[in-house]
Amino acid sequence: MRLIVILIVLVVTVFVISVYNDKSKASAVNKPTVTIAVSKTPLSAPFYIAESQGFFDQSCVNVVINDVIGGKNSFEQVVMGNADFGTSSGSVIVFQGMFRDDFVSLASFAQSDNDVKLISHVKANIIDSIDIAGKRIGVTKGASGEYLLSTYLALSGLTIADVKVHSFSADKLPQALFDHKVDVIVPWEPYAFQTIQMLNNEAKTLNTKNLNTLMFNLISRRLDSTEKLKKATCVLHALNDAINYISTNPDNARKIIITRIGATQKFIDWVWPDYIFKLSLNRSLLMNLQSQASWMLESGLVDTVKLPDYRLLLDTRALKKVNPMAVRL
Repeated sequence: MRLIVILIVLVVTVFVISVYNDKSKASAVNKPTVTIAVSKTPLSAPFYIAESQGFFDQSCVNVVINDVIGGKNSFEQVVMGNADFGTSSGSVIVFQGMFRDDFVSLASFAQSDNDVKLISHVKANIIDSIDIAGKRIGVTKGASGEYLLSTYLALSGLTIADVKVHSFSADKLPQALFDHKVDVIVPWEPYAFQTIQMLNNEAKTLNTKNLNTLMFNLISRRLDSTEKLKKATCVLHALNDAINYISTNPDNARKIIITRIGATQKFIDWVWPDYIFKLSLNRSLLMNLQSQASWMLESGLVDTVKLPDYRLLLDTRALKKVNPMAVRL
């Protein structure tokens, strides 16, 4: 009799598990799939944590992550229709906002006041900002490096016109400095760290900490339907869980990022103290966008006479559903 009871229990258990698995599979199949173009940097940690810990799987969408180099490429993937969402710096939003209004930022998820750096070759003999006059500067056009360079130049009353700007993609900047094609580069991480490793004692990091706060954003095309708003909300829920995980499990989070982006412990230890991960849409972001836009206009980098209203490029609806306290506009 006891054996019969045990067999019945086992059969019922197997049946329940089978039904549960079938429902889970059906649920996964029925969920819409979204693609996110993610800049391959530690600043994108919430996406990689959400992927690793199954937070995307637990959300109401299936997520496919496409790794890209830089927020500019991520932005292009979104507006070209190759990705539903992307990661982008405020500088890219500012520049693109001058020419188009078919996209929005759904939230800032990470920030750093030291992610973008100015690195010179020691032979350039740059001690203070005034010494950069006349030097060859390697930057990635239309990205956050241009704004930091301008801010650094302004410390000594200089402008972009006082230096010789050369444009390189972000991943080509370290080699450009190594090959003496330029005297100074303005890379973001991990390319700043790569430059230091490549040039060793021949590289000098100029003091730019606190000159500009880089804010990384989740962007999308405009959410012009209930379905798109729901997808955005699902993604933000997963990112919120990931950010909480980073806060409560910092050591494990760093290990995940090291494995996911192929980084070294030394590199992560180098950048991690400068990072703040949190979901927000606040006046700090808006002021950051407006300040950079004014700089672009005054510097003649854009051919326009009127600045766009960047408030119209911030869509708060999805974030309010996830964390209403994170919206302060």
